[in-house]
Amino acid sequence: MNKRSILSFSLATALGLGSIFAGAGKTEAANLSDLEQQKSEIQNKQSNIGNSINEKQNKISEIAGEQGNLEAEMKQLESEIVGTDKKIVEKEQQIKDTKAEIERLREEIEELKEKIEARNEMLRERARTIQMNGGSVKYIDILLGAESFGDLVDRVTAMSTLVKADKEIIDEQAKDKEQLEKNQAEVEKKLANLTDMLKELETLKEDLKAQNARKTKLMKQLDAEKKHIESEKMSLEEEAAVLEAQDAAIAKAIEMEKNRMAEEAARQAEEARKAEEARKAAEAQSASQQQSTVLSSKSSSKSSSSNNSSNKAPATSNSPSVGKPAVTSGLFMRPANGYLSSGFGGRSLGNHFGVDIAARGTVPIVAAADGVVIRSEYSSSYGNVVYISHRLNGQTYTTVYAHMSSRSISSGASVSKGQQIGYMGNTGQSYGQHLHFELHIGPWNAAKSNAVDPTRYISL
Repeated sequence: MNKRSILSFSLATALGLGSIFAGAGKTEAANLSDLEQQKSEIQNKQSNIGNSINEKQNKISEIAGEQGNLEAEMKQLESEIVGTDKKIVEKEQQIKDTKAEIERLREEIEELKEKIEARNEMLRERARTIQMNGGSVKYIDILLGAESFGDLVDRVTAMSTLVKADKEIIDEQAKDKEQLEKNQAEVEKKLANLTDMLKELETLKEDLKAQNARKTKLMKQLDAEKKHIESEKMSLEEEAAVLEAQDAAIAKAIEMEKNRMAEEAARQAEEARKAEEARKAAEAQSASQQQSTVLSSKSSSKSSSSNNSSNKAPATSNSPSVGKPAVTSGLFMRPANGYLSSGFGGRSLGNHFGVDIAARGTVPIVAAADGVVIRSEYSSSYGNVVYISHRLNGQTYTTVYAHMSSRSISSGASVSKGQQIGYMGNTGQSYGQHLHFELHIGPWNAAKSNAVDPTRYISL
């Protein structure tokens, strides 16, 4: 049996929807009031299921809307992640360029250090020269040694140039040191800023990825919830189909019950009319003639009853290679001729919730009792299968006929005990031609918790 059908029947059972009364006109059938009450209950359940289906559909639409919003947010996050990745690449390149700039500045710093060292050496050399030549006295000797006024001016200018040069060297050295310190500070600050920006971008990227992961998880949860609700909705729709079939079956049973009641009323009226005619005729005749007429009428009635009884014997038709089983007394009759190939209970392939009846050739399958067909379908496990609900002695039963080669009865049809419903076959998960027959006390359910051994009711 496929999963959807199993779930549908299981739900129908849990709600008590499998009690279909059959065999209108039989002594064990429910009366018209009971049937009409059941029809009303089923229609109420149909209404409730319809409301539940609408609720499930609204929830599915709501989840679909949430998924749409999430998809938009996830696309935005992905766009932001791409943008952040681009900024990270840019900052990494800037850091790379800044490090290169730092390396270049280090080379310049080394050059500046060499220049400063050279200038310091020049000043030290000049100081040693002045010291060796007597210090400032030497400058006076230079001035006094002038041979002319022009020579004096030249000597004074030369001395001023030297002093100025020394001062410029000292000033330039101070500026170089200041610039060096400034360059170092700026580059280090720039590198620190870039590093901080890179860390912020990486943190932002991780945060965006975490948000996207949470939304992805939520999307999966919504998708799982949506599939679960869709499965529930599908089960409700199949349950609604079962209820519709049951409603149609009860409607047919009600119609048959009404027809039976009408026929019974007509029969009683006809008997009353005949009795009235007989009474009037008897009053017009003598006591002896009246007694003779009564005895003759009784004899004729018995003869007529005997003739009618023989006329009602079941007609035979062209028999297949294996005939139909004979209709027997009791609640149930055997559903097919053949031998018992597998019994009820545990076996190597797992628990067996029915019995298998096997035979070769063309073997007819019949209804084990009066009832209403609640399902006639093909499933992957049972193959061609028919489910019949029976109401016998105030108790509901369900019989299952599986692996048939073909079915000759449809859902909602009323069947009588011994009526052919198909032929034995090897369809579905079957190994060799046989009939898998199940008997359940109450409605059929997927767990088969109410399955009983058919041999308790039928001699096989």
